[in-house]
Amino acid sequence: MGALDGIRVVDLTRYLSGPTLTMLLADMGADVVKVETLPTGDPARQSGPFQDAESVYYMASNRNKRSVALDLRSDEGAAALRRLIAEADVFVQNFKPGTVEKMGVGPEAMRELNPRLVYVSLSGFGQRAPGSELAGFDQTAQAMSGLMSVTGTEETGPLRVGIAVADSATGVFGAVGVLSALYERERTGRGTVVEGSLMQSMLTLLSYQAQKYLSLGVTPGQDGNDHPIMFPQGTFKTRDGAMTLACGNEKMWQRLCGVLGTREWENDSRFASNADRMDNRTELRKLIEEVLATRTTEEWLEIVGAGAVPCGPVLTIPEALEHPITAGLDMVAEVDHSTLGTMKVLGQSVNIGDPDPEWLHRPAPMLGEHTEEVLTGAGYSADEVDLMVVAGHAAQWRKAGG
Repeated sequence: MGALDGIRVVDLTRYLSGPTLTMLLADMGADVVKVETLPTGDPARQSGPFQDAESVYYMASNRNKRSVALDLRSDEGAAALRRLIAEADVFVQNFKPGTVEKMGVGPEAMRELNPRLVYVSLSGFGQRAPGSELAGFDQTAQAMSGLMSVTGTEETGPLRVGIAVADSATGVFGAVGVLSALYERERTGRGTVVEGSLMQSMLTLLSYQAQKYLSLGVTPGQDGNDHPIMFPQGTFKTRDGAMTLACGNEKMWQRLCGVLGTREWENDSRFASNADRMDNRTELRKLIEEVLATRTTEEWLEIVGAGAVPCGPVLTIPEALEHPITAGLDMVAEVDHSTLGTMKVLGQSVNIGDPDPEWLHRPAPMLGEHTEEVLTGAGYSADEVDLMVVAGHAAQWRKAGG
């Protein structure tokens, strides 16, 4: 049994931020009903790359959910959505601000229908002007938040992070908001509205970079792989590749000098404090890499690690997913997909209590795979569902030959 067993979530989200939020809730045991609009459902289904016609992008953030396919432009489809929301604990949507009100499922109307409902709205730049007028896309938020301005080097110019960090972070922060709202409901008996945005998430992640400007008036620059306020901390070249080193305090710096065989650096005025090392990091980097060039990455990882200095290899995605630490964290799991058979997916992002061997009980669903199951559970008769399917107001996926 998951921590959120008994919580019903109606999920009207698409692409990545909202689906990430609801997947996290589903992984914790919530019953997540993903309502997809006909004819094609979540646009992520059309985003490549594909594994035998199934979108890898879609499968990455929609496991453990049930899919209901409705024509929300029809009165029948819209009524079915409202019936599902009326019985839900949580409703999540990430349409452009103003859209759900036109659909008849805005926050005021739905909370009047269901006073215990936790109503979640995710957007790019907030629910009110001027941000509400902008479409919410990950790279736009990375750029406008200042994140890209501190990513990269002077040579590369601003760079986006190599994942959709704004979307993913908004899903994580949104899940925290849902859990907080459900806890508040235990005290008050009433639901509330939770709002999150890509811009808020990115500004939050700026952390000390933002605080440098707010407190000191300093505009952070681009430090590449170096830590912006501590050195040596970053990626350094070895004889055959690269490794990370992280000296977070003076004791770590002293231990690094010891394992590198350069105790004289401890008494060098250029490197006497972290501030000094930051001021002279170009020269210090050159000196460190001259030493590291005498051995391979593997050799240095063993030596530096034994000296209690934080370090690590720079792994590719395959190397990371096949690493013993990844296996120890159970971060690669298997599930039976409806058309693809047994497939590998990422594991849980957080563990609650004793490991639950049943946490991964569904792959990402096919479009409308659970329409009949969910609608009959909501009080529709089998005949009523059949009529909706025949009329095109709903769709039920069936396996070929089934």
